[in-house]
Amino acid sequence: PAPPNAPAGPADDHRTGIAGMVVGLLVSGAALTWFLWGVDWPALFATLSRIRLPWVAVSAVILLGEFAIRALRWQVLLRPLGTPTRVGDLFAAQVIGAAANILLPLRAGEVAKPLVAARRTGHRFSAVVATAVMERVYDLLGMVFVLVLMVLVLPGGDAALPESERQLVVNLKLYGGLFGAAATIAMAIFFALATRRSVARATFARIVTLAPAPLRARLLGLFDGFVAGLGNSRDPRGLLQAGLLSVAMWVNGAVAIFLLFQAFDMDLPFGAACFTGVAIALTVALPQAPGFVGVFHVAIEKTLLLWGQSATPAKGFAIVFWAISFLPVLGVGLTAMWREGLSLRRIRHPEAP
Repeated sequence: PAPPNAPAGPADDHRTGIAGMVVGLLVSGAALTWFLWGVDWPALFATLSRIRLPWVAVSAVILLGEFAIRALRWQVLLRPLGTPTRVGDLFAAQVIGAAANILLPLRAGEVAKPLVAARRTGHRFSAVVATAVMERVYDLLGMVFVLVLMVLVLPGGDAALPESERQLVVNLKLYGGLFGAAATIAMAIFFALATRRSVARATFARIVTLAPAPLRARLLGLFDGFVAGLGNSRDPRGLLQAGLLSVAMWVNGAVAIFLLFQAFDMDLPFGAACFTGVAIALTVALPQAPGFVGVFHVAIEKTLLLWGQSATPAKGFAIVFWAISFLPVLGVGLTAMWREGLSLRRIRHPEAP
C-alpha cells in the first residue's frame, strides 16, 4: 500500500473528478427542480412574450463585451513576461475557455484558456497559469467596487418603498458597506505586501506555523506560486490599469442586468442590479453541472423575490439572463475553437491525439 503521505496518483485524480461531477450534477438537479417546481407555465410564456427584445439584444451585446475587457486586462497581466501579446489572441482564449466551461464538467475551460493563450502568444504555459491567480484577485477587487457602488446608489429609507423592501435596502447598505470596507482594507494590505515580496513571504511563513505541519509546505508553495503572478503588482501603471479594467468589467455586468430590468418593465434601482451581479458571482462558484443550469436560475429568482418581484417575472428574467449570458459566448467560443483546430475532446483530454 502507498504510504500515508504519498501524492495522489491518476486513479485518485480520476475518482476525485468523478465525485466532483456527481456532486455538481446533484446540486444542479436539485436547484433546477426547485426552480421549476410549481411554475405557472401559461403565465411564464405570457411574460416572455411581452418582453422588449431591443433591451434584451443590447444587454446580450454588453455581456459579450465582458470578454473583450477580460482580454485587455489579461494583456496587462502578461506584460511583465516581456513578449507583447495581441488582444485578439487573448479574446480567443477567453471565449474558448468560456465555451468549454459551458459544455464540459469540472470547469475544463480553466485549463483550456491558458493552453490556448500559451499557444497563441508563445509564453510558457506555467507563466500564463500564474496570471490566472491574479485574475481572481482583480475579480475580487471589481466585486468589492460593485458592492460599494451598490451602497452608494441604493436609496435611503425611502418611505415610498414597501416595508419589506425598505428593510432590505437598510440591511444591504449596512452589511454591504461593512463587507466592502473590510475587503478594501484587506486588498490594500495585500497590494502593499505584494510590492515587498521578501517581507510578505516572511510574514506568511510566520502565519502558517499555526497550521498543521503537513499543510505548511503546501501553503508556502501556494503562496510562492501566487506571488509569481504578481509581476504587474510592482508596476504602478499595470496595477492601476488592471484595477480599472476589473471595475469596468463588473460595472459592465451590472449595466447589462439593469438594462434587462427594462426589458421586463421591472422598476428596480441600479443598486439592485449590482446586488444581483454579486449574488450570481457567488453562486456560480458552487459545484454544479456544465452550463451552470439550475443554481444560476435559483440565485437570480430568489434575488429578485427579495426586491419585491413576483415569482413568474423573476423566473422569466432568470431564464432570459441565463440565455444571453451563455449562448452568445458559446457560439463565439465554438467558432474560435474550430478556427484554432481544437475539439472538446482535446480540451478535456489534452494528451489525446
